[in-house]
Amino acid sequence: MKRVFGKICLAAILFIFPIAAFSQEDKETIEKTRKLVGEVIEKSFPELKQTKIEIRTFRSESNYFKSQFSVARFLTFQRLHYVIFVNPEVFRRSAPEDGIRAILAHELAHILYYKRKNRFQLLGLTGLTDKSFTAKFERKADLEAIARGWGEGLKAYRKWLYENIPPKEVNAKKRDYFSPEEIDLMLRILREKPGMIDVWRKRVPRNIEDL
Repeated sequence: MKRVFGKICLAAILFIFPIAAFSQEDKETIEKTRKLVGEVIEKSFPELKQTKIEIRTFRSESNYFKSQFSVARFLTFQRLHYVIFVNPEVFRRSAPEDGIRAILAHELAHILYYKRKNRFQLLGLTGLTDKSFTAKFERKADLEAIARGWGEGLKAYRKWLYENIPPKEVNAKKRDYFSPEEIDLMLRILREKPGMIDVWRKRVPRNIEDL
């Protein structure tokens, strides 16, 4: 029974977070990203200073960054390590550097979430197969990045992103993540009412009307 349960867990996690192959050709991309991750942690995520985070590359037409925890360590009940995947195209296509830092803050918010949850709670991530769950999960990471000062950068990244993915993917991105217009409104609200960030954390806004 335990063996069957383990296989089910592995299949579910791999479906949500497919493992990308490491390529030596991408050493420069990995080093650039590692440096930026270190800067963002130093500035905004003191909780992650001692956390082991590996950088790997992957290829995609519509995604440039993603993060996950170590599946092998999860299943063998070892202390978890974490991975941030980067698509080298983000540098080739000259994404704004403040935008890259901001989206890395988004990924670090995911890692902070993984770090704070136990294994049983992490199994709940199988819900990422549901669009509504995915939108809440991703927007919550956006909120954490915005709360830590990366709102303007996140807005710049999304503007760049919409121009560097297939047009058919843009609506899905706007569903799952805060758009530049939503981020603008949030920043205006937060300047007058900083406490609203805690309200949004409890009930993650899905659109302009929710804000």
